[in-house]
Amino acid sequence: MSDKHKPIIDISDDNDTMVVSANSVANEDNAIDNNVVSLPSGKKADVKPYDLSVKHRFIPERLTALEIINERFARQFRIGLFNLLRRNTDVIASPIETQTFKYFSNISSTYHLNLVHLNPLRGSCLFSFSPELVFIVVDTLFGGDGHTNKVATEGREFTHTEQQIIKRVLELALTIYQSAWADIYSVETEYTRSEIQSKFTNITTSPDDVVLTSKFKIEIGSFKATFYICIPYAMVEPIKELLIKPPIEQQTYQDDNVWMSSLTSGIKQSTVELVANFVRIHTSVSKLLALKTNDILMIDKPNQLDVTVGGVPVLKGHYGKVNKQYAIQVEQVINPVIEQLNEGMQND
Repeated sequence: MSDKHKPIIDISDDNDTMVVSANSVANEDNAIDNNVVSLPSGKKADVKPYDLSVKHRFIPERLTALEIINERFARQFRIGLFNLLRRNTDVIASPIETQTFKYFSNISSTYHLNLVHLNPLRGSCLFSFSPELVFIVVDTLFGGDGHTNKVATEGREFTHTEQQIIKRVLELALTIYQSAWADIYSVETEYTRSEIQSKFTNITTSPDDVVLTSKFKIEIGSFKATFYICIPYAMVEPIKELLIKPPIEQQTYQDDNVWMSSLTSGIKQSTVELVANFVRIHTSVSKLLALKTNDILMIDKPNQLDVTVGGVPVLKGHYGKVNKQYAIQVEQVINPVIEQLNEGMQND
């Protein structure tokens, strides 16, 4: 085959889709010089290199719902660890990272890996506990302050007792994680097994497959540890649209109106106590201590009373009698919200 009859491979990027075309005959105007392809008229000139041997996938969308799930999980897991350990605990959710499973395996090589199903989603995800978290929890449950000897514990396998405590913490995490998904998509967490090395987990078909890694920083007292949830992207891809736009954002205003109507009705039926401040007397501590039974305090009859609810003024009125009963004639109704708005406008 002559040079001008060699097939031309045209790789272009159009709407995130790789297009590969082969022309059996090259035009004289379309010459290949120094690995540069001259494209026919109408073709894009911004050719991008693409390595066919690597399965990298770019996820341009922000998975908002998954971030919401992580924040809910962090809050509830913090409470769960506090109830378990009875120590000040903080759990901070880091932004979701998109990386290959091979990269995640490298950073979690010393972690305790637990395979979990999120039914009905297909596949498995990983709940990974750092050794520091395991040893801190174990030491705390046995009466210690959470201190661990990193040199003595580094590289060794977990004992049977430590594995049982890990399972206890894992059960707590799975229950809370399932609850965090409830409003987004109903899943049921199911523990499968534990592994020490990531190469035995097989949650992806290839080490270069994309995974979504959620990192949680855990502080127990003055000690710090980490905890990962690794989900294969292929696992959540069928519900990707749901994770991009959570259902809570699709609720109609009708639901808000029903909720507001119910709240308003409940407030109107609430019982409050009206307090009429009849008089205030300014005195000293010495005079107060000198008071005895049958002493008389001289006061002036007030012209106007302030009526409050929980210390907030709501009415102004005059004191008097009606049908031989003490009463207050309402002269002015005070709306605290309007007063605050008026004060804000005056300050501006």
